[in-house]
Amino acid sequence: MDKMMFLLSEGVKNLWRHKLTAFTAIFSIFLTLSVAGSLMIVGQNTNKIIEYLRGKYKIEVFFNENVSDKQIASVVEEFNKINGVRSTTLISKTDAGKIFKSQFGENILDIVGYNPLPASCVVNVVQYQIEKMNIMPIVERIKSYPEVDEVQYQGRLIYRIETYYQKFVKIMTVLLILILIISVFIISNTVRLTIIAKKELIQALQLIGATRSFVKAPFVIEGVFHGLIGAILASALLIVGLEIGSGITDSVIKLKIQYSPFILVGILSSLSVVISFLGSSRAISKFLK
Repeated sequence: MDKMMFLLSEGVKNLWRHKLTAFTAIFSIFLTLSVAGSLMIVGQNTNKIIEYLRGKYKIEVFFNENVSDKQIASVVEEFNKINGVRSTTLISKTDAGKIFKSQFGENILDIVGYNPLPASCVVNVVQYQIEKMNIMPIVERIKSYPEVDEVQYQGRLIYRIETYYQKFVKIMTVLLILILIISVFIISNTVRLTIIAKKELIQALQLIGATRSFVKAPFVIEGVFHGLIGAILASALLIVGLEIGSGITDSVIKLKIQYSPFILVGILSSLSVVISFLGSSRAISKFLK
């Protein structure tokens, strides 16, 4: 117990004695974790938006006049088997007439004497899939049926959104990896300055038989403290920012930012410990060699 308290106190003392270098390390981790947390929240909420858009995306299929109701029902069943199709809704000529009356307030039969509206089908696409959703293969497959007269769809809007989103994620991931590497080096150099200042003490401990683990522990603890302080600051900034941002988006577009404060703090704290441990271990291992 005394040994553990000694190692912890040495780690805290090292942090306090080298305030400027400690600030550099903490600020580096703070920036790294802020970027990491932002990327995680953006990714989670962008997926929700994309899934919402997919849920609203519809392909309208209009059938030829000379096709019987039985043939149409059979073709619609085939539509359900197409990869990427979630569900279909058949709209008969009678249903189309009712929809016309509900929207325009007049009976189509009273206007033209007969029902010119074609039978149609609304095709809904899948919401949940990892790959980008390309609507064109579905459209081309539907058009291949001779019973189909016309297909209306909204171009490649979702495909473009998903393409830009994936490019953004790749760029941010590369940037995050670079920042993580830089943070490890900054922590390593920060701890190394502390090691150099205590060079004689370390050598004395080695002479009296102190193990490598005992010598390394205070410096590793110092690095971990850097990480935890950076994680606390980054978590506080993100949570405050997300609460303010969520209130704004909810009032403007009725969309709340989805996130869990506990999961966010847990992930950032774990990441900070890993970064700090790698940086401090690298510094002391090089010195002991």
